[in-house]
Amino acid sequence: KQWYQRRVPITAGGRGRHVMAVAQRYPNSKFTSFDIDNEALELNKVDAEKLGVKNVEFVLGDFCNMKPEWTNKFDYVMIFDCMHDLPHPAEAMKGLKGVLKDNGIVTMLDIDTSSDMVSQTKNPISAVLYNISLHHCMSVSLSSGGVGLGACWGVELAQKMLGEAGWKEEEVRVITKDIPNHAVYVMTKGNGLM
Repeated sequence: KQWYQRRVPITAGGRGRHVMAVAQRYPNSKFTSFDIDNEALELNKVDAEKLGVKNVEFVLGDFCNMKPEWTNKFDYVMIFDCMHDLPHPAEAMKGLKGVLKDNGIVTMLDIDTSSDMVSQTKNPISAVLYNISLHHCMSVSLSSGGVGLGACWGVELAQKMLGEAGWKEEEVRVITKDIPNHAVYVMTKGNGLM
């Protein structure tokens, strides 16, 4: 299929900058941006109206509790730097496969750290990452009764959790070093990555 036929949810849309950019780039696709913050969603609706973006639906929703009507609905899921902030990321990882159509794709951008704290502290930016993680990311999750992974959860733990959530090793690829301090997890439901 070409991109003009795709249905794409974008999780934790926040203030919607990346949502709007992607929707403008692919005006014939349909996007669903969801977030737990109703105020952000209302502001995004106003911004979309100002920009003339008509192919995004803004939905109040919890990524850890996917809506039943989303089963096998989406071609592509974009997760932008939020999995580690979620209260229950293991539940979210399990739900991803359920919302994807066969051979659907997920890209999950997250922080590129090691789960081994000693190894990670050799990275000069570690002090900044741990500070942000402690004062923002973990707090966001814990305030919702979550597990509090934080930004420095690490690639190793992310891969382990994806496996425990039902993603087979051949369905997951991790790309590091292409985007500074970030890892991109690419998951394909069905035939696996080629």
